[in-house]
Amino acid sequence: MLRINEGDYSYASGLIRAKESKMLTGSQFARMLDASSPEEAYKVLTDAGYGLGGSTYGVFAFEQLLADEMKKCFMLLAGIAPKAEVIKAFQRRFDYFNIKVLLKAELSGQDIPPILADTGTIGSDSMTRIIRERDYGELTPLMADAVMQVYDVFSRMRDPQAVDLILDKASYQEFTADMRNIDSPFLHDLADYIIDITNIRMFIRARSLNKTWDFIMKLLLDGGTIDKDVYFRNSDKPADSFADDIRSSRYGEAVQKGLEMVKTGKNSSGLEKALDDLLMSYIRKAKLVTIGVEPLIAYLFAKETEIRNVRMIMTGRINNLPADMIRERLRETYV
Repeated sequence: MLRINEGDYSYASGLIRAKESKMLTGSQFARMLDASSPEEAYKVLTDAGYGLGGSTYGVFAFEQLLADEMKKCFMLLAGIAPKAEVIKAFQRRFDYFNIKVLLKAELSGQDIPPILADTGTIGSDSMTRIIRERDYGELTPLMADAVMQVYDVFSRMRDPQAVDLILDKASYQEFTADMRNIDSPFLHDLADYIIDITNIRMFIRARSLNKTWDFIMKLLLDGGTIDKDVYFRNSDKPADSFADDIRSSRYGEAVQKGLEMVKTGKNSSGLEKALDDLLMSYIRKAKLVTIGVEPLIAYLFAKETEIRNVRMIMTGRINNLPADMIRERLRETYV
């Protein structure tokens, strides 16, 4: 287990608190939503210092701006974190994303789309070479096993969905295992939250598609606080039955609220939003920690949520969606 000495995080924690004060505020999000044009909304981001210095973007290249902002966040954290492995655990999610993009392109015989992330532990060019040459020495054992499993399953079933299922599950398994390998009760509980929320989402989505228990069982992650028997006994019942079954858990209220938003037509992604907001309410507990690893991890989650909200706003503004429609889908922020 990776031991954490809180005293080592004194400088990093102080710097992150200063960075938190420069995150986008509610008034800045409101300005983007109420802007007269996508260009005016985009200007809020450039005025706030988004992106890498010296780079030129543009309103229709906002995705690159957001990618660079996330890269800047990881560069900051990697530079100040006393234990690099803490940050690498989060970066590996982007390694899995790149692997997924590369394998889908290869197996479909298509060109690699220009969406590879440069925020993983392995550069996008290196990852492209690794997949092309099938030389997995630089991958973690779980990553390498997942890649080989994709090739095996796809050769037998020719099902593109297998790429998503295998790699998404491996990514979550590796991420939560990394969290548990760090000596931090905050991160251990975070791992449980992520496992449970991921399982709840996948279970309810699979039920809406009338998937069988055999299919659902392959999706569910091990661990978490909700026993798999709960999912099994609701595998042939409506989502409301599952919601009632977990009513007394810490997820009960969020699931009930999310399903209600979906049923009433108020928000088709209401469940996703309710669960994301619940996770953020847990992340906010890091505000009570003066010195430690918690402020760094909270800042990372906060930045990811901020960027997600910006993406929804910019996409909505470019496509002329009503501000209220965009606003109701935005996630709760950290600051």
